[in-house]
Amino acid sequence: MPPAKSRTLIAGSRPKKKAVSRQHKSNLYGQIRETKFRRYIQHDLAQYQAYLDDGGAAIYSADELNALADAGISDRLPPRATGYYLDLAKRSEAVRNLIKARPEETDDLSGESDPSNQLSYSPIPGLLHKYELVLLYVVRTCSAWCRYCYRSDFLTGKTEKDTASIHEIVDYITGHNKKVDAGLTSRPKIREALLSGGDPMVLSNRNLFDYLNGLAEAGLDVIRIGTKELAFFPERFDENFFAMLDLFHELHPQVLVSFMVHFTHPDEVLLLDEDGGYFHDEHGRPLRNPKVAKAVSQLRARSFVNLENQTPIIDSVNDDVDDLRLLQREMKRMGINNHYFFQCREIEGHRAFAVPVEEAFALHRESQHALSGIERSRFALSTEAGKMEVVGMTDPQPQLRGLMGPLGEALADGLIIFRLHRTPYQDRQGDLVIARRNPQALWISGYEDRILFDGRKQVADEQIAPLLALVQPELVAAE
Repeated sequence: MPPAKSRTLIAGSRPKKKAVSRQHKSNLYGQIRETKFRRYIQHDLAQYQAYLDDGGAAIYSADELNALADAGISDRLPPRATGYYLDLAKRSEAVRNLIKARPEETDDLSGESDPSNQLSYSPIPGLLHKYELVLLYVVRTCSAWCRYCYRSDFLTGKTEKDTASIHEIVDYITGHNKKVDAGLTSRPKIREALLSGGDPMVLSNRNLFDYLNGLAEAGLDVIRIGTKELAFFPERFDENFFAMLDLFHELHPQVLVSFMVHFTHPDEVLLLDEDGGYFHDEHGRPLRNPKVAKAVSQLRARSFVNLENQTPIIDSVNDDVDDLRLLQREMKRMGINNHYFFQCREIEGHRAFAVPVEEAFALHRESQHALSGIERSRFALSTEAGKMEVVGMTDPQPQLRGLMGPLGEALADGLIIFRLHRTPYQDRQGDLVIARRNPQALWISGYEDRILFDGRKQVADEQIAPLLALVQPELVAAE
């Protein structure tokens, strides 16, 4: 008999041992009901053409489809969307640009294959452990695929990342926390977990409950669910889902469930007419999309749930001050906190939709004008060193060029100042990174050769060495 062929496991193919999770819990799982959704997801160009042939919403011309095929766009990230979102895209250019593939995405595929070196923080498959929070990859798909998605490497299976087994995750969390209690590690306890992927809300109610219940039984205080399903397919938040969520709360009343939602543009939230305009009430307030409003209202009705919005700033989608300001206002008015606005990550193909760092910061900074204190947000880069908030820029001082030596040259360019808002290193929390400005920079990598003070460095002399090189170049050379 020939030897058995070994099977290569791809992301999501490892056994998850659901029967173990549900052992002796048939009465519990018997209370969880499922809904068979018809999202009408289109995936790849051939399926989109079939969707069009059936009378679906057209967002590509025939010439555009041919150009995408010639560019090999599906090798980078296949186009994908729900029928609901495609219908919205017909009326909104911003929404259309969010999911509409561009041939130029394949013109320059430079960038990080594993954004922010995430695999270096992955002690077991499907888990990233960087802070007191762990991130879990629980599914390898979403209802639609944003073209700028920094998880594209995971969605397409191009890296070694895999989905998480809740049993391995629970063992890791409990083992780590025991080490903390015993004084065997200086790292903090794991108190939170973020379910991500992909989008956890495409999981069935029972599969989602497996993760929620397992994490709660491991003693976590907060479970986050990262999702864009409120924008892509708000019908997912139906009676069966809320019954499951309430059942979870009944079992674990001390656990907070935080939905990290992803609204990128006001058109995903507000009620649009056929031409993409807004409807307003008698006070001039824009009216909301009733499907989104209903789902958000039902989430907020639960005291153990909160909602936080975070999104990148993307070329031709939300790189507009008025849109950013309106989005923040409407988020808070709906009871959703404005958590982060991010710089587009340096993924492969990012140059097709990334806004330069300084331009994105300027847009965000201007959007904060006329917002109240509770409506405001941060602008940050999620880097390998942690969340680096951009806190300010100085204007270029060209009159200093040629004066004061290298320091004058640096001040002539202007400075950009980052703060380590969130970092895995206790001794570097809040430290600054100061660099000469670079209007073309799309990521922190565009500043590495321009840094004057580097708070990411552990040793004080290393932090200030670039600045000393400008002020006292002869001393540095002598050393």
